[in-house]
Amino acid sequence: MISVHKVSQMLELILIPIGLLIATFFSMIGLVGGSFIVPLLVLAFGLPTQKAIGVSLFTVMFTAISSTLAYAAQRKIHFKVGLLLDTLDVPGAFLGAYLTALIASNWLAAMFGGLLILLAVRMIQRRNSGREVELAGQLQLNRRVVAACVLGSLASGIVSGMFGVGGGIIDELVMIMMIGMSIRLSAGTAMFGMAITTVAAVIPHWLMGNVLLDYALPLTLGSLIGGQIGPYLSKRTQPATLRRILAVVFVVIGVRMFLVPFLSG
Repeated sequence: MISVHKVSQMLELILIPIGLLIATFFSMIGLVGGSFIVPLLVLAFGLPTQKAIGVSLFTVMFTAISSTLAYAAQRKIHFKVGLLLDTLDVPGAFLGAYLTALIASNWLAAMFGGLLILLAVRMIQRRNSGREVELAGQLQLNRRVVAACVLGSLASGIVSGMFGVGGGIIDELVMIMMIGMSIRLSAGTAMFGMAITTVAAVIPHWLMGNVLLDYALPLTLGSLIGGQIGPYLSKRTQPATLRRILAVVFVVIGVRMFLVPFLSG
């Protein structure tokens, strides 16, 4: 019979590199990878969904914090924009959850998935105009920027509440497509925003006992390291390549959402 100690060691050997790889890849482009961690824990490790969500949130909280520190050292965070993009997340999430009781959210998910795919294609086709904002000090917080951030925050919360998709996707789209930030500045700013929101999201799951430390701690150890490596690689990767990587992630998420009504019967 395999002892509990050996099982714990096996989990650590598996989950530490998994956390490192996920955090490294997603933090390069300003995402945390929670939508990948949850199904992995459910399908590969047999965790109940609520426990998987709790473990995932605990892990990505440290991914976001670690990456925020790394991007801050590179001066690739616009702190005011990050805060503005968090202003209406909670009201938006409540509104999104309420709307699921009034609207057939499966077909809305399909339409949002299709839109996400189109935006991803546009992002791939978009050329670097040389006018992208690379440094936080270059961005003026005028009415247009503030309005884009606040409306983006509301949309981010609604999408999260309705479809369970991380709000970082909307935040990145707003910063890159509407505000004109570079992919690196948007990535750092998105990680800063998620570092704040994930801390608040972890608390109720911790209190409900959904954070299983046998799984969360090794994943977190890997994510702390990956959260430093991702921004390092981002700094050394061409912006066009980073945009393509982000666009591919959007396409994968978009396809999954587009298929929701067909897979649910």
